[in-house]
Amino acid sequence: MYVSYWNLREEPFRNVADMRFAYLSEQHREGLARLLFIVRGARLGGVLVGPYGVGKSMVLEMLSQQLQKEHNIAFMRCEAMPGGALVLSRQVLTHIGEPAKPTTLADAVLALQEYVQSHRRTFKPTVITIDEAHLLRQQDAFDLIHLLTNLRVQADGSVERSAFTIILAGHSQLATELQQQPALGQRLQLVWRLAPLSDTQTMEYIQHRMRVAGGDIWTFEEAALREVHRISAGLPRVINNICDMALMLGFAARIPKVTRELIEHAAHDMGSLPEPDNTPKAVEEKP
Repeated sequence: MYVSYWNLREEPFRNVADMRFAYLSEQHREGLARLLFIVRGARLGGVLVGPYGVGKSMVLEMLSQQLQKEHNIAFMRCEAMPGGALVLSRQVLTHIGEPAKPTTLADAVLALQEYVQSHRRTFKPTVITIDEAHLLRQQDAFDLIHLLTNLRVQADGSVERSAFTIILAGHSQLATELQQQPALGQRLQLVWRLAPLSDTQTMEYIQHRMRVAGGDIWTFEEAALREVHRISAGLPRVINNICDMALMLGFAARIPKVTRELIEHAAHDMGSLPEPDNTPKAVEEKP
């Protein structure tokens, strides 16, 4: 709707995992590097935690794209869902092409074990990422993950190795929940915490996305950029929502720049702020 008005090629602030728009802060780069170390070393697993909207799913997508280039490692991505171990095990079995539909945790583990052993000559080290893992509240789901880390494979004449590397990603509370699972926690060798973006990083993030979309990086005035950080608390998903709304409101009011007042108005429309004192005014055309 507003793309041509702001001289953009496309919308810059959609909340989708488009790696062209990925902004890599130092902590995101470090987190990705550590996950790659866990995976390439065939470790048992790791954990990625942080507030909602901080960029965990983006890091998982970057991990996926990196591993797609490495043909000796298989990758599967699962989502935590209601249903505990059975739903999770069926996701894993579906990914590896096994039609079994277990009805108990024991059946699920036996089906996975049988598959791994029957394909041991061709079975690749497999990464299982579980996003929204803080929703794995049933004990049997944690039991399944624990048992998955026990599965090992040995091709003829080769050294026995772990069949799966498990990467859990979720809200910060996941790290606390894992403290109640000491046996599993000992197997997950990395806990990496993502924090919200700083003021400077928020400004860089917004300007990076505007640049990729073909726009002017100073469409957002400096005061507006700082206001976005204040309201969003540096969470990329919230930053996207505010900036997208601000561009739409600016287009509707024919405003040449995104100002601090426009950001406040956008945040109000999203329910993040009370009613602003000023609403955006259209620019008067000179005769």
